[in-house]
Amino acid sequence: MANLTSSQMTKLAIALGACFAAYKFAPHPAVKAMALGCAGVIVGRQVPYVQDAL
Repeated sequence: MANLTSSQMTKLAIALGACFAAYKFAPHPAVKAMALGCAGVIVGRQVPYVQDAL
């Protein structure tokens, strides 16, 4: 990942934590798929060579 400041890392951790909670505790498969997709986009926005494509 790119060089992240403490505040950026905190925002990233909160967002990924919310996605993990939705994946872990949601009974519906569509919600689990949404959580994985959302987490993928969040991480993808932080990777430099993927960030340019998004």
